Amino acid sequence: MIFGRTPLAEIAARPTIADKTRSQFELIQSILHYADSLGLKTGDNYTTFYDTGDNPVSWNVSASPPERFEPYLWEFPFVGAVPYKGFFQLDLAIEQRDALIAKGYDAIVRPVSAYSTLGFFSDPILSGMLNYQPDQLADLILHELTHATAYAAGETDFNETMATFVGRQGSLLFLSRHLGPDTPLLQLAQQRRADSALFGNFMVATVASLDSLYSLELPRAVVLRQRMAVFAQRKVDFALIRGQFSRSNYDAFLDWELNNARLLSYRRYHSNLDLFAAVYRHQDADLAGVIRVFAHCSDQENPWQCLRNAGSVSGETDFF
Repeated sequence: MIFGRTPLAEIAARPTIADKTRSQFELIQSILHYADSLGLKTGDNYTTFYDTGDNPVSWNVSASPPERFEPYLWEFPFVGAVPYKGFFQLDLAIEQRDALIAKGYDAIVRPVSAYSTLGFFSDPILSGMLNYQPDQLADLILHELTHATAYAAGETDFNETMATFVGRQGSLLFLSRHLGPDTPLLQLAQQRRADSALFGNFMVATVASLDSLYSLELPRAVVLRQRMAVFAQRKVDFALIRGQFSRSNYDAFLDWELNNARLLSYRRYHSNLDLFAAVYRHQDADLAGVIRVFAHCSDQENPWQCLRNAGSVSGETDFF
């Protein structure tokens, strides 16, 4: 990928470049300027292009024991313990997943649309990004640049949820600034965010219901039987809120097979979002200031406790 990237300037100079492609490249540059204003480390990220064809850029494997929520961890240099392993070849990812299943784990393979090398390399624009809506593209880029700016080694849930918050909030602010507060695209994005929050709250309750069962320390066979009943009830519960979604369709949940790895993969990006939101409120909705707080907490031994302190009125702290 590093050797196969093409500089944007070279592509933009081609007379055959499609108008949509040129427009997306220009939008990405505007997003990068906005990211700079927030203090995110842009470096030379997204100044090159890499064509992945019709495939994801990679595939991630994750796993968990079926009787409890406990991510299977891989140890890597620099980044520490990570609850997923990436593959550029799908067959190798499937081979790893199946090996974990054979050992008794719940395991999944999921496609990856983008990634961050944490500033070690220049991350390219991937061909799949050219099909994103403006808010989705801003969300994705701000999410990945957050990883390049602040990273707590061994704290994947913290890192991913932090990036989720910055991407979601920052993309709405970007649209308002770039296209104006009255743009229909902003309204659509807000509706999608509301749907995401509704499903997120539902999933938090789903994981909590299963976590309560797992905490009882029942025999494994009993847990595996009873967790099916809990998950079946959650599908019934979901049917009761289906009509509340305005834009997004989460009906695929009804076809999910119970899998702790899948549920942990979702929770990984939505852990304690309220703590990040509390810091945002405490910083008077100054996203640049919020990112500085997040970066400070990323460097602490306990980033979650630092976040709690930063979001509490009584926890006044001079970080800088």
